[in-house]
Amino acid sequence: MQIYYSNDSGEHCVYIDEEERQHRIFLPKEVATLDARYFAQSEAATYVIEQLLKGGD
Repeated sequence: MQIYYSNDSGEHCVYIDEEERQHRIFLPKEVATLDARYFAQSEAATYVIEQLLKGGD
């Protein structure tokens, strides 16, 4: 699983790329780009997202 921030075409979103699926979460303008990039690189965020995608196991 990869998590990354993208602002291609002005999207301002975080991508969660699983092997078979891709999730795109659009962020409000109030979320700073720097914060979004930091979040996408955070080990804690990666762990939490993995748990949510598994259903909280």
